[in-house]
Amino acid sequence: MTEFMTTLHLRIYDAVMAFQRAHSRGDEDLCLVQLGEIEDLVEIAARHGVDIDSGYQALEHAA
Repeated sequence: MTEFMTTLHLRIYDAVMAFQRAHSRGDEDLCLVQLGEIEDLVEIAARHGVDIDSGYQALEHAA
């Protein structure tokens, strides 16, 4: 895995974890911010052909 791919996966993971923490605290504003971050990172991954489908089922359970 390239450094770019590794960094992208780590940023997505961090954003998902931050979203889950905000969600568990009921912080709707922070949830929206984190969802925006996740969407941006997913778009970047798509533009560069980085597969992020595997390992991100946490998104489905957090929403």
